[in-house]
Amino acid sequence: MNKLLKHAVNTTSFYKEFADYECLEDFTVIDKNIIRDYYEDFKSSLHKNKNNYSAYTSGSTGTPFKLLHDNNKRDRNSADVIYFAKKAGFEIGHKLYYIRQWDEYNSPKPWISKIQNIYKHPVSKLSKPDLENLLQDMAKDKSSKGIMCYASVLDEMMSYLESTNNKPKIKNIKSVIAISESLKENVRISMENYFGIPVVSRYSNVENGILAQQNLGSRDFQINWASYFIEILDMHSNAPAKPDALGRIIVTDLYNYCMPMIRYDTGDVGQFSVTNNNGEQHITLKRVEGRKLDMISNTKGEMMSPFLVYHILKYPHIIQYQFIQENQNAYKIKLNVSSKFNSAQDIVTEFKQHLGSDADINLEYVNDIPLLSSGKRKFVINNYNETLEQAKV
Repeated sequence: MNKLLKHAVNTTSFYKEFADYECLEDFTVIDKNIIRDYYEDFKSSLHKNKNNYSAYTSGSTGTPFKLLHDNNKRDRNSADVIYFAKKAGFEIGHKLYYIRQWDEYNSPKPWISKIQNIYKHPVSKLSKPDLENLLQDMAKDKSSKGIMCYASVLDEMMSYLESTNNKPKIKNIKSVIAISESLKENVRISMENYFGIPVVSRYSNVENGILAQQNLGSRDFQINWASYFIEILDMHSNAPAKPDALGRIIVTDLYNYCMPMIRYDTGDVGQFSVTNNNGEQHITLKRVEGRKLDMISNTKGEMMSPFLVYHILKYPHIIQYQFIQENQNAYKIKLNVSSKFNSAQDIVTEFKQHLGSDADINLEYVNDIPLLSSGKRKFVINNYNETLEQAKV
């Protein structure tokens, strides 16, 4: 940490004003917007003419964001990937069925995919015939294999498997890792029963790397302290969040010297937990709940977990859903349903109990919930939070 902070204040224009720092908390909290606005100032003078690598993401909002990594940072990320993959059951040499949005920024060249034994499946192809063919291909493949995909892909797989009696028997699945989105507990249980192994959730981003991952058989996330220092700050200030309270996840990247990221607000929300392991205490992430802007609030303005939306899963004949908060007391639930659906009033009544009796809940029936440009499908959107954040700016 000290080495990184000294490097940042001595070689970047942005951090030089913090040269008299005494501790990490003396540095300001930054976010994507600050990095965009002062992009050149974040670059280290020692790395400007070196061979650096672009880490590009469209982000969950569709707003592009690019950061530079130096060689050592790139190697560090590779080491993290190998380490955390192994903890999930994946070994180098296993075939990896990787289901995500593949584009010009993240698609390795075909020969690299072949060497790394990666089967690239586009997230845009998740129709019933697509999933049937994919699972049949896995069943025919007798080699040791792993699956890595957005959590919502497992949701689609579960729905497909529940709709068919012809479930392919897939052997030698060694690992299943859900990324990018919150993994629903009912989906985890269903897919563990199907694949016969634990499913773990990984918390990572493109601009940094693997920040935390669940251990096999655990719901807590082991934090990647070796590569990052993580803080949980209050939702509305830069003070530490209260014990056992949700807060903003703040990351200091210990290995990117090309463009140092100190106290970077990821936009995600999480909660620390203290666990005991053989008499030693470890700080883990008990919860990771995605972007702060996608947290929802009740009609009193009290912050609530987006997981409350999953109550809708108890109602039959719902194919897809999306929950949208429009303002403090107005909510929209988009539903793609079958002809047998008859739970509309029950859903409105239940969500009024959770959100407030004065909640204005509108059900909108659609034929599909489209994917974002990132290839992910958002189950919860908070337009009200977005408006409030823009007003602050």
